[in-house]
Amino acid sequence: MTFALKIDQIDIAPATILAPMEGITDITFRKMIRACGGCGLTVTEFVNCEGLTRDVERVWEKTRCDNDGGPSSVQIYGRIPENLARAAAMCEARGAQIIDLNLGCPAKKVVSGNAGSALMREPELCRQIFHAVKSSIKIPMTVKMRLGWSEGSMNVQEIAHIAESEGASLVAVHARTREEAYRGHSRWHLVRPVVEQLHIPVVINGDILTREDAKNALEASGAAGIMIGRGMLRNPWLMLQIAQDLDGGDIFEPTLDRRAQFVNHYLDILENANDISEGGKLGKFKCFIGYFTRGLAYSTQMREKIYKTGSLVQLRSVLNDYFEILQTGNLDDIFDRVLIDPNNQMRFKEGDPRRID
Repeated sequence: MTFALKIDQIDIAPATILAPMEGITDITFRKMIRACGGCGLTVTEFVNCEGLTRDVERVWEKTRCDNDGGPSSVQIYGRIPENLARAAAMCEARGAQIIDLNLGCPAKKVVSGNAGSALMREPELCRQIFHAVKSSIKIPMTVKMRLGWSEGSMNVQEIAHIAESEGASLVAVHARTREEAYRGHSRWHLVRPVVEQLHIPVVINGDILTREDAKNALEASGAAGIMIGRGMLRNPWLMLQIAQDLDGGDIFEPTLDRRAQFVNHYLDILENANDISEGGKLGKFKCFIGYFTRGLAYSTQMREKIYKTGSLVQLRSVLNDYFEILQTGNLDDIFDRVLIDPNNQMRFKEGDPRRID
């Protein structure tokens, strides 16, 4: 396989990374993505270092990487160097292979505590954090960041250089500022100067929803690999298809039945999970299905029904009815279209206004 990279001595092949997504990329979802093929590295949901240092078990649950099926990374966030370092060391002691530091999250609840992407406004504190964490662990340290805090302070080159100088083994860049959040289109070309200045792998992230997006992002940025979040929620086989495409192989095309099987399998796992409440299971699945079906024919009514359901049994019934409608209408290709949402300029799979009469 030619599309590959290394994080120190850890082979990431293919050079595809499942992005951390709060409430979604738990151990169950990560295993399912692994089973679809083409995933070189998984990353946990972001984890608050304060919860880890206080030894809160429900927080530790988010760091689980057991039997993931390949290399995995634990992403932690915070702003106090000593606490991040202690949390990283605790994760290593529990078997973590890689520690990833979050300087990319734009969520208000994170940046209001001056963590996540807010750290990019404080280069010297970033240096202290990188140094403290790297000094506390023997496993690789990686850093996820954005272009900067705002259009007027795009300092990704500075922060990335500091990260490398303090021992980071890889940098992933979401090609938007925190101010942009997820609006507009990722500016992949602005990551190229970072790639050209560093001697460690740089991974490109943001708006990679199709195979063509992946090729364009890699070409524009010169990055060594890609990180995908939302794109995997619509198409769990996207990383497999990208790897096959870049290596010149045949492209796997999932049938409508295969997609229905994936969704029902996820529901099966949630139903049998003893460590998640019924409300928690419903919340996880509703979050996932919102992304999986956004913009699809007849999906608005389907989601309206799903959001009102109070049990997993009802959820399954609504889903199976929906896939039957798609099958009857020969709508296998509706998962492969993309557009710009005119309301907030975010790129999603192409919308289809059809409703059930």
